[in-house]
Amino acid sequence: MQSNPMNNILVIDEVPTIALGLREIFRSINYGIKVEQEENIFIALSSRSYEEKKFDLIIIGEQTGHPTNNLPRTIAECKARFGNSKIMIYSSNYDHAIIEKMEESGIDAYMHKYEPVGEIWKAYTCLSAGERYISGIFHTLYYEYSLRLDKLPPSQDQPDS
Repeated sequence: MQSNPMNNILVIDEVPTIALGLREIFRSINYGIKVEQEENIFIALSSRSYEEKKFDLIIIGEQTGHPTNNLPRTIAECKARFGNSKIMIYSSNYDHAIIEKMEESGIDAYMHKYEPVGEIWKAYTCLSAGERYISGIFHTLYYEYSLRLDKLPPSQDQPDS
């Protein structure tokens, strides 16, 4: 497993303390990691202060008013703007469609915001090795719940299709 360290990270989240917490976690992995923070995806994509910067990892957190159906386009714009960075979605909301379309959308990791520090270390290690990562909570929801829906009897409230 060859490792490609990610030393320049951009956290895009409306809550500035998320970036501060992630900065401390990543510094415990490697003190040389630089973490920058932006509150809004649109500002990050259009800001002149990021024109010359290349980020190894972009973490996209909660974005009020940013619908998930635009996520593939947003991911493509981030990769084009920031030098084909790794992309981590960092969310408190589970969306099985994100897991199903991770590869085609260019998403490298899907993390739940309330995972323990060790899970963030695992994600960083996997991403550094060029592997995709789904956090433990989302992995369980997807593989234990979503895949069982096909096996459940049809609801009596819904007409058969």
